Amino acid sequence: MSIKRQVDEGFKNYGGVDQDSAYTIEPPTFRKAVYVSSMVAAVGGFICGYDTGAISGILAMPIFKNNFFTEENIVYLQGLLLSLYLMTGALGAFSSGYFCDRFSRKYCIIGASVIFSIGILLQIIGANFGVLLAGRLIGGFGSGTMTNAIPLYHSEIAPADIRGRLISFFTLMAIFGQIAGYFTTFGTSYVNSNWSWRAPWLLHIIVSVLFGLTVSILPFSPRWLIDKGRYEEAKQVLIELHEVPGTHPLVMEEYQNIVTEIEFERSLGERTYLELFQGTNLKRTLLASFISISTSFTGSIAIWYYAPQIFQSAGLDDTSTSIAATGGTGILSFIAAFISLQYFIDRVGRRPVFLIGAFVMGISMFVVGAMFHIYTIVDVEKSTVTITNPYVRNTIIAFLYVFVAAFQFSWGTASYVYPVEIFNMRTRAKGLALTAGLHWAFSILITYCVPLFIAHTVSGVYFFFGACCCAFFIGCCFIPETKGKTLEEMEELFGA
Repeated sequence: MSIKRQVDEGFKNYGGVDQDSAYTIEPPTFRKAVYVSSMVAAVGGFICGYDTGAISGILAMPIFKNNFFTEENIVYLQGLLLSLYLMTGALGAFSSGYFCDRFSRKYCIIGASVIFSIGILLQIIGANFGVLLAGRLIGGFGSGTMTNAIPLYHSEIAPADIRGRLISFFTLMAIFGQIAGYFTTFGTSYVNSNWSWRAPWLLHIIVSVLFGLTVSILPFSPRWLIDKGRYEEAKQVLIELHEVPGTHPLVMEEYQNIVTEIEFERSLGERTYLELFQGTNLKRTLLASFISISTSFTGSIAIWYYAPQIFQSAGLDDTSTSIAATGGTGILSFIAAFISLQYFIDRVGRRPVFLIGAFVMGISMFVVGAMFHIYTIVDVEKSTVTITNPYVRNTIIAFLYVFVAAFQFSWGTASYVYPVEIFNMRTRAKGLALTAGLHWAFSILITYCVPLFIAHTVSGVYFFFGACCCAFFIGCCFIPETKGKTLEEMEELFGA
């Protein structure tokens, strides 16, 4: 039986509901099943974000520094600890395309949580720097896989009108995780033992294990099921997600569109990474790569990982105070991301959000750079830099807060949404794997170079990121708008 005939037969017989009466049924205003599935999967964002917040605070703890570093190697080893985590994250992201297509988005997320948990366990053990580094390497692979698989899963279960919002749940939970990481380390920073840095990771592994168990009850992506020939399961998932009978036009139309697209894609032969650079796919790949790489060069990574040290340079000398100030940026970011996904990303559009963010972030970086350039006091003997003027210190802190809020309102949210929705079903997993891998790869460069950059010029790093934001503003003026379009309608947008 042909695929088209299977579709027609399914529309006639599935669900035992008269077709004419089904057309009178309106879809529910609040699609509970879609939101619940998306929110559960988005907890993976909490796990990834928590790692960023926790390691940022842990690296600032004197007891942790004394255990693993010396004054001679601290800059090098801290950069190594962070950059190698990102390196394996890049490997996880690159390989996730194969795993998501082969084993499903759902099982890929579960596998990533298992790998992440193993990495966290080694970090808790932390007998020496080698064990700690091994944990970071393993955890990075799990994180890279997870950050690609979850937005991919979100995009394929989400209706077009709320897709941006649902994909953004991952970002929102990642920020919430960062906040939790910051304030957990703030609390444990007062503990005068190795549990000051082990306790945050103990909480981390508990959440990671529970997450992996919970994801097992989520539905598969209906697009993946159809791609694997599991048509009845896909129909049932669409019915459950939309909460309507099987003959409702909402289910019928989406199911038919997916089957038609996948049938066409199968006619093109075996899937390869090479086709990402052929025909209309090349434009999609270049756009997704531009967004992904640009996100790395906004300066957000430097702020998230080195915020406590930056606040200390600005005059907040106490470790706990600098961690608390960093946690404050997390709270503001959470609010900004929530406003973006609730009121802007699906109403105003992706491109305006990118433009607003690039503009505000650029100004913020230039102001912070100017303050450090003019008012920094360098202690050559102690090899330290600081700001003593309280007004300048407050200005730096304020604009750092503005920067992180603008980032999470814009690029921190939309950079997950835009790449995941522009690829077609045939190339989506591999395209996201490539672009996510590029993001991780360039994040390695930024993370490793920032401490060396700051050691030579405190202000230069902010001027550099400010200039990058200006370039990204210009680039985003030319990207196509994808607001409100179904994944299948992207073919028309990109001229297929």
